[in-house]
Amino acid sequence: MRKRLAALCCAFFLGACSHSAITPDATDLGTPGNWVRGGDSGQVSPDWLDTFADPTLASLVAEAIAGNYSLAQEQARLHEAAQVVTIARADRFPSLDVSLGAARRGIRGSSGERILLESYDADVGLFWDADLWGRLSKQQQAARLSFAAQEARVEAVRRDLAAQTANGYFGAIAAKQLLEVARRRLDNVTQSHEIVSSGYRQGLNDALDLYLARNQVERERASLAQQEQAVAEAVAGLQLALARYPDGRMEMESSLPVLPDPIPVGLPSELLTRRADLQEAWLNLLAADASLAATHKARFPSLSLVGSTGVTSAELSDLLDADLSVWSAAGSLTQPLFNAGELAAREEQARARVQLAEKQYLDQVFRAFADVENAISRSLSLQQRYDAFLDAERNSRAALELALEQYQRGLVTYTTVLESQRQAFDAEATVVELRNQLLQNRINLYLALGGELPGGQTR
Repeated sequence: MRKRLAALCCAFFLGACSHSAITPDATDLGTPGNWVRGGDSGQVSPDWLDTFADPTLASLVAEAIAGNYSLAQEQARLHEAAQVVTIARADRFPSLDVSLGAARRGIRGSSGERILLESYDADVGLFWDADLWGRLSKQQQAARLSFAAQEARVEAVRRDLAAQTANGYFGAIAAKQLLEVARRRLDNVTQSHEIVSSGYRQGLNDALDLYLARNQVERERASLAQQEQAVAEAVAGLQLALARYPDGRMEMESSLPVLPDPIPVGLPSELLTRRADLQEAWLNLLAADASLAATHKARFPSLSLVGSTGVTSAELSDLLDADLSVWSAAGSLTQPLFNAGELAAREEQARARVQLAEKQYLDQVFRAFADVENAISRSLSLQQRYDAFLDAERNSRAALELALEQYQRGLVTYTTVLESQRQAFDAEATVVELRNQLLQNRINLYLALGGELPGGQTR
């Protein structure tokens, strides 16, 4: 489907350059040869979902595409747009109408008796707009372009839904991992509290240490409850994308996968044909331009041909045998003379819509460039932070073990233990969060690059 949409975009792009209200700004974008923030310029992988090698994720994405209500709405709009194309095409053909009538009336005869007279008639009418200036042709072209734009819209929503599902899946796994961190954190401070309480009863620790330990236990219980809610909300968000009831309960992997290797990002100039949302915006611009042409041609004379024939009979059964030799035909040439500026205003309105669609297209194009540049830059920054926090996690674990040992020997205060615990578990939680951010940024980069779904899940 992407190739068909791209070919359609290019065909109308060439036509738009010569007879169009679209300005050169929409085509002369001045994009750089390569992405400013780096990245391999090789071909973008068409099957980004497969790079994660996660059958559960692939199954969830397929489920979302099959049942999501937002996507179903766009598919219904596509069906509606197809009917608009049929209607616009039908307007260019002659219309043939048949009407049947029956009448009964009563009269009085010469002797005063009441006489009922019945009559039946059949008429056939033909009407055809000759479309001298191509107004109907332009209306049909606008309808076809709007249909193609909606096709691109469906594809864009499908890709966005796949990314949303993948991000929701990894987000829910990360939330569950953070819940496990919170539980271990509570277990750790509970054990520390027991050690402090035992020392306090033996006169080895003062009341301050005991209160600090109790305070830390309650704080971690509160954090645990908060993280349980975060898990429920993350799972419910994923379930909404899957069109499931959002009960917040769902079985999934216990840990996040390893981030796949860096990916090629292609060239900026390729983005215009890869991203379905940019194809949609461009096709909407072309549709607005075709509508402007049709509105302009509505100010010219119109030629219509009308023909009719009919028959009347006193018996219904005689209608089929009646002579249809009586007929009429006429041509009509109509030129609007005075309409208080309505037609001119409609043309200017259509021209303004072209200008609006062009600015929307340009805004979307440069936002798309920013999406890619930011995702490339963010991937480098996140990887650096992730590597640093892996080291920080190892160091903070070693520091916590040493702090507990020295506290039991009376070499440091309990405040040192609390700070060591905080740093150790904060580092562990940050590692989980950064891995989740790396995965989600990779998905967002694929989406920004216009990455497709595997062949079996596109139409």
